[in-house]
Formats: sequence, C-alpha cells, structure tokens
Amino acid sequence: MEKEEGFALREWRRLNALRLEEKEKEEKEMVQQILEAAEQYKAEFYSKRNVTIENNKKLNREKEKFFLENQEKFYAEADKNNWKAIAELIPREVPVIENRGNKKKTATITVIQGPKPGKPTDLSRMRQVLTKLKHNPPTHMKPKLPSPSGADPNVSVSEQVTVTEKL
Repeated sequence: MEKEEGFALREWRRLNALRLEEKEKEEKEMVQQILEAAEQYKAEFYSKRNVTIENNKKLNREKEKFFLENQEKFYAEADKNNWKAIAELIPREVPVIENRGNKKKTATITVIQGPKPGKPTDLSRMRQVLTKLKHNPPTHMKPKLPSPSGADPNVSVSEQVTVTEKL
C-alpha cells in the first residue's frame, strides 16, 4: 500500500504542478491585458485632457477680450454716473438650478461661485446696502455743489462770504 500511496502522491503532485503552471500562465496573460488596457486608458485620458485644456485656453482668451472691452466702457461711464456703474458690477439675479424628475434646468446667467464649490453666492444683501447708499448717501459721498460763479474752489465758504461783504 505504501507504494501505491507514493505513486498516487507523485501523480497528484505532477498534475498539481501542471495545473499551477497553466494557472500562472493565465494570470500573466490577464495581468498583461490589464496593463494594456491601462496604457490605452491613460493615452485616451491625456488626449481628452489636452483637448479640454486647449478649449479652456480659447474660452479664457475670449472672455479676457470681452472683459477688457467692457472694462474700458465701464471706466468711461463710471465718471459720469457712479451708481449706474456700481449697479453693473452686481448681477441682478442669482441662478437657481432645480431638479424636477430627470429634467435639469440650467442657469442662463453666469454663476458667481461662493466659498463652497457649486453653490452660488447670494448678492441680495450687497445689492440692498448699495441701493440704500444710493438713496441716502453719507455726507462724504454726496456730490459737491458747484460753487457760485467767480468763487475760488480752494477757498472756504466763510472766506468767500467775508470777501463779498468787503466788496
């Protein structure tokens, strides 16, 4: 019986070694396939990334040109009407994106990003304060009244009154 067990054990070890070799070959093939798929994924990722970067560069250049044109117009009009210029800086509405079922409504105006990503900043309080300042400006912001004709703008009103009394 010992000879038979020895033969059976040797046969099992031989078959087991063959199975292990086949299994090892299959694993190497699978690893090779995974590596090839990973290389292909990386190549696709970087090509998409380069396309996205180029598109973003173009968009940023266009936005910069538009911004510079608007900035020139803004500064040209800012001296004439301060409050109109200030009102242009603040958007009138903040977009609201609603989810109703599977339909997603997108905003029609540019989202001003807040401190949290993806959440727009609420500018209603800022608009409210600026409107209040527009209607009731503090004394240092009130426009200066034009001086009487012939008066020197560098001379105070009390000095002007004494000069006119002497005449």
